[in-house]
Amino acid sequence: MGIFVQDLRFAFRMLRKSPSFTVAAVLTLAVAIGANAVVFGALNALVLRPLNVPQADSLYELGRTNGQNESYPSYLDLRDRNRSFESLAAEAFDQVGMDTGHGPARSWGYSTSGNYFDVLGIQPYLGRLFHAADEQGPNSAPYVVLSYAYWHTRFHDDRGVVGGVVQLNRRPFTIVGEHPREQRKYIGLETTAL
Repeated sequence: MGIFVQDLRFAFRMLRKSPSFTVAAVLTLAVAIGANAVVFGALNALVLRPLNVPQADSLYELGRTNGQNESYPSYLDLRDRNRSFESLAAEAFDQVGMDTGHGPARSWGYSTSGNYFDVLGIQPYLGRLFHAADEQGPNSAPYVVLSYAYWHTRFHDDRGVVGGVVQLNRRPFTIVGEHPREQRKYIGLETTAL
């Protein structure tokens, strides 16, 4: 132990003699440790930890690689001709203008098919979620389901928001519920029926 203490003292003396090398070494270590933490955090969230939904191993996501979004009629055609999957749901992640009564603000959210929560098997934290029966075609179900984080930060955990009306891109939507906190990784800030 005495030799280790001597080596440690010697190392500190050498570092004190060359402060520029010390600063460079400390900055290099800080950047390397920070980069590793970010990469592991992203890898852990996206690959290592499964989705927190029932039967996550049986979920598959289909999408186009050229960046074009499918249309609602294309989704209906895929859903009606489906013979491979138990069920299909549609989602589109986009930025929306949301006015909660305190002026419009930009938010990110999912526009989804009415059966979205049924397919994922998620139960609401507050209120209810919309279902396939709510959907009668494009823009037929003007409902919004808030994420736990959005409800917590924008509405300060007010349980009275269920049944309230907000404006999404200048159209009225009724808040029907809030999805559980543990699903916040997969579901966006707010979810609206197509």
